[in-house]
Amino acid sequence: MKRTITAVLLAITLLALCAACGGTPAQITEPEPGIGADTPLTVTLTVTLPDGTQNTHTLTSTKSTLGEVLRDYGLIECDDKNMIIAVDGVEASWDADQAYWAFYIGGEYATHGVDDEVIADGNTYALEYARG
Repeated sequence: MKRTITAVLLAITLLALCAACGGTPAQITEPEPGIGADTPLTVTLTVTLPDGTQNTHTLTSTKSTLGEVLRDYGLIECDDKNMIIAVDGVEASWDADQAYWAFYIGGEYATHGVDDEVIADGNTYALEYARG
């Protein structure tokens, strides 16, 4: 008799625990823009050439990094170390005249390269011909 009461109490306790754990099912979230998303994102790139001329490019892509997008559009050329050596067909040579392409994100000088910049819809970028 005592075993039957214990078994019934144990069954009731297990049912209560299972009901308590049921809760609400986990919510499924959409992927973040630019990270494996199928929806194209649009960003703006302003290129400042050596003579001060500015070219503005509106770029749309499903790629996740700015470097991938710029390569797809044929806007940059890189050396064997993956450093940008030409933008819009204009080369910058550190060895020849200490020139390089400065990278800006939202008007601020970037602390990383285009290959590390994960894009988000509406971001603005700039590549500016500069001399050291």
